[in-house]
Formats: sequence, structure tokens, C-alpha cells
Amino acid sequence: MLAMELIPAIRDRLAQVDGRSGGPLASGFRAALWRAQHQAARAEHTVDDLRGYCLEALQGWRLLDERDENDYLRGYRQGFQAVLSDIRRAETSRFRY
Repeated sequence: MLAMELIPAIRDRLAQVDGRSGGPLASGFRAALWRAQHQAARAEHTVDDLRGYCLEALQGWRLLDERDENDYLRGYRQGFQAVLSDIRRAETSRFRY
């Protein structure tokens, strides 16, 4: 499965974020979605490539204590987690019998 197939789901999430009030949490969430969309737009990238990109982006957050995480970083982490959720949803719906 090509990562490009997830672009509509990412755009839907971006539209939801744009419909809410701003702030650092929404800004971080939006930044993660834009980065994921950019990765998904590459013709040669598969869903596994996109998953790896999201997981790599999340690796550094494990080193932060929850009290050290600001709203922007929290939104950034949540954005990548949302993309990973969309990947799981797409894969499970594709393999239903």
C-alpha cells in the first residue's frame, strides 16, 4: 500500500485542527500532520515508510518527562500518533473479509 493513499485522512485531520481554536497544542499537531503529509506525498513511499518516519519522530519524546513537555511538543506527539492510528485503521479495513 502506498503512503499516498493516506493523504485524504491526513487532510481530514488538518481540516479538523484548522476548525478549532489555535494555540500551541493545535500548532504542534498541525506541524506533525504537515510533516507526515509531506512524507506520504513521495511517490515511492509505502505505508511502512510513513510508519517508520512517524515512529522515528516519536523516539525522542520518550526521553522527556511529562512535566517537561510543553503544549506544542504534546500536540506534535499527538499528531504523529494520530497518523499512526490512521495507518492502523487503513490496514485493518483493507484486510477485512
